[in-house]
Amino acid sequence: MARAGVLKGTMATETKQKTPPAPPEATRSREERIAAWLKANQKLVAVAGSGILLVVLVTWFLSASAARKEAFAQAQLEQAWALQDAGNLPQSAAELQRIAAGYGGTNAALEARLSLNQTRLTMGQAQLAIDDLRPFVGSGPPSRFLVRGYTLLGAAQENLTLFSEAAISYARAAEVAEMDFQKADALLAAARAHVAAGQRDQALAALRRVVDEFSETAAGPVAELRLAELAAGA
Repeated sequence: MARAGVLKGTMATETKQKTPPAPPEATRSREERIAAWLKANQKLVAVAGSGILLVVLVTWFLSASAARKEAFAQAQLEQAWALQDAGNLPQSAAELQRIAAGYGGTNAALEARLSLNQTRLTMGQAQLAIDDLRPFVGSGPPSRFLVRGYTLLGAAQENLTLFSEAAISYARAAEVAEMDFQKADALLAAARAHVAAGQRDQALAALRRVVDEFSETAAGPVAELRLAELAAGA
């Protein structure tokens, strides 16, 4: 019996000795090290995962909320435009002002503000339009809104015979415009304002630029005609 116990103990010892030790850190693969770290830090991983999930959920909620806000503002904007089409300009202006004030941060609000000032011009409220459009263009909206903002500002200034200021506004519209036809149209308007202000040389420069750079647009032939008229007048 004693001999059997000794043999059993000897075999257990040999079995323990045959169990391979854990490989040193340097010899473990990258995947093994990552798996070991994750196993040792399960609680930390769970907390981090919860944080990431929270960020994803908050981001999704904000995005969905912004999309709903934009869609609702756009629907309100179309209703205001319908009032314009029906000839109810005062009510349309009131609705546009409400949208511009109540849905800040949406494209519909920017569109509403421009439509509001276009309506003001139609109703003969040029000074009111100027007072609103100056801070609008100064706020740096996206290019497609900025071009229209400067164009409307120039039109309002022309209505009040502020021709030199109008020419500057139109020139800025040409600077920020991305499409050739927009640049050409703005330069034509600037030339018209320069002529009204008695600034013939500046008008000629604007018209020549249209002819030289944007002759393929619809404004090209118009610029050529006006150049000839100015030359004949000289």
